Amino acid sequence: MSKHFTAIKGVSLLAVLAVAVLVANLANAQTGTPATGTPAPSETMHATTPPPTPPAKPITINWKLHKLDGNVNLTINPDGSSDFSGGFKDKKPYDDWDITIAVKSTTGAVIVYHWEGDASNGVQFSKTGSSAFMKDDFSSFASKHTWSGVYTFHLTKEGRKKHYEEMEAKRKKLHEEAEEAIKKHDEQLLKQKRAEEKAEAQAEAKWEENYASQHPSGGGGSSSGGGGGSSVLSSIGSTVSSAVSDVGSVLGDIGSFF
Repeated sequence: MSKHFTAIKGVSLLAVLAVAVLVANLANAQTGTPATGTPAPSETMHATTPPPTPPAKPITINWKLHKLDGNVNLTINPDGSSDFSGGFKDKKPYDDWDITIAVKSTTGAVIVYHWEGDASNGVQFSKTGSSAFMKDDFSSFASKHTWSGVYTFHLTKEGRKKHYEEMEAKRKKLHEEAEEAIKKHDEQLLKQKRAEEKAEAQAEAKWEENYASQHPSGGGGSSSGGGGGSSVLSSIGSTVSSAVSDVGSVLGDIGSFF
């Protein structure tokens, strides 16, 4: 999995709006459940401000997951190195897991830690790295920091294919039943099958809308310097945008460590 570091200076009002729109879409998307895959919970640890960390000690964040059998841990060292790790035992066939922790300092600067991967057999991950951004600003994070965490699930490529196969099978069955009703001159049954076909088409359209809102199109998540806030926040992972919004990072600089 590739890693890159991004600093966004002076996030614009457009960036704020981009985050707000994306988070609103995510809230709406939770109402739709795909036919394929296990029920996919999402969970947010809203902005939390723990006690200060001694300047020479690492910042540690421990998140006990309430909707899954697992936990997530983040250790940030004074030299800017970090270890983002954890997972859960629950098996989620055809699902990918997308998780983000955003940490905000006293200056308003925010650094974001993100991981995404297959959850078919549960998840155990450990992602290490180093950030010059965090090394330079560690004291402002250690003296007081606020963090927020978000995770969600979405279908893998195989899961999406299986979903379409299931939908196609349903459409074919309903069409055949409607054709049979025509042959039997059964107007009542035909009316029922036409209504079922319409309902199925509407459900599929809603599913597509929800899926698209969770997977916004865009070209990668890297940018640097000023003026790039809106495009970056609208193209990076959904949990990143949600965690960024929850921790209130749009008030200052954002450092993204993926």
